[in-house]
Amino acid sequence: MWVRAGTFTEEAARLGPMYQRNLETMRQLGVFGTAISSIISALVSWSGLAALVRHTIAKNRVSILVYHDPSADVFERHLRFLTDRYNVIALADLLEALGSEKWGDLPPRPLVVTFDDGHRGNADLLGLFRRYGVRPTIYVCSQIVGTRRHYWFLESPDPEPLKGLPNAQRLSVLGGTGFSVTREYREAQALSVDEMERLTEAVDFGAHTRFHPVLTTCLDADCETEIESAKTEVEAVIGGVCVDFSYPNGDYGDRELALVRRAGYRSARTIDIGWNTKWTDPFRLKILGTEDDASINRLAADLTGITGYLARAAVVSLNGRHP
Repeated sequence: MWVRAGTFTEEAARLGPMYQRNLETMRQLGVFGTAISSIISALVSWSGLAALVRHTIAKNRVSILVYHDPSADVFERHLRFLTDRYNVIALADLLEALGSEKWGDLPPRPLVVTFDDGHRGNADLLGLFRRYGVRPTIYVCSQIVGTRRHYWFLESPDPEPLKGLPNAQRLSVLGGTGFSVTREYREAQALSVDEMERLTEAVDFGAHTRFHPVLTTCLDADCETEIESAKTEVEAVIGGVCVDFSYPNGDYGDRELALVRRAGYRSARTIDIGWNTKWTDPFRLKILGTEDDASINRLAADLTGITGYLARAAVVSLNGRHP
C-alpha cells in the first residue's frame, strides 16, 4: 500500500526552503518543457541550425547520448536518423583517443550511445545494435540486474523530492511504502544474467552503483561501497572487466571523483551538457541528453545542445553542469 505522495514532499521540505525552491523550479521547468519543447525543437530542426551545429561544433568533438528504456520502435527511428548523420563509435574509441594523437583518427561527427540502469527492455534492442552496427555502453546497477529487485525511483509515486534527502532518510521513507532495495518482486525490472550474456557480443557494460542511490547524499562508507563493489559485482556477472562508471542522477563531487578513480575505473559519465574534446576529463564525460520517447525533431534539437543548456540555465547552471 502506497503512502500518499504528499508524504515525500513533507520529508523533502525538512531540507529547507532552498531545496523546496529548486524542486519547484524543476517542476515548473518540466511543465514549461512539455508545453514548448516541440515548438523549439521544430524551429531548431527546420531552421537548419541542427545541421549547422553538426558540421561545425560537433564535427571534431564527440557527442554522447543517454537512454534508459526506449521502445524498439522509437529507438530504431533514432538510429536511422543518427547513423545517417553521425559516425557512431564505441565509448572505448573515445577513451582511447582522449589526450592523445589518436584524436585525429576519430571519424567526423563521432557519437557514443549509452544507457543507464540496465532495464530489462534493453535486451529487446540487441537486433537493432547488430543491424545498425552500434556498440553502446550500458551502465547497470549491480545489485538489481540478475534479480527481481526493483529500481526505487520506479516504485515511488514522486521520486524527485526523495533525491535530495540523505540516503538513509530516503530509504526510511521508501520503507513506509513497503519497498526494500533487497525485496524480490514477482516481475523483474532489470536485465537477467542470461540477457546480459547474450548482449555482450554487441554491448559494453559499465557500473551505475549497486542500488542507484544519489551518491552525494550517502555517507562516506556507503558511497565507497556503492562505487567500488559495483565494479567487482558487474565483472562477476559479465566474466570480464568493468572499467566505466556513470553517476546516478548525474550527481557527483570531489569525493565521488576520487573514489571512482581509486576504484580502478578508466572513465565516468556525467549528465553535464556539452561535447567531449581531446582534453575532456575522462571522469567528467559530458552528454547531449535526449528522452527515450523523443521525436526526431527533439532528438535533432537535443544534439545541438540548445535544449540542454536552456534546461540547465533555468536552474541557474549557466555552464551546463547538472545542478
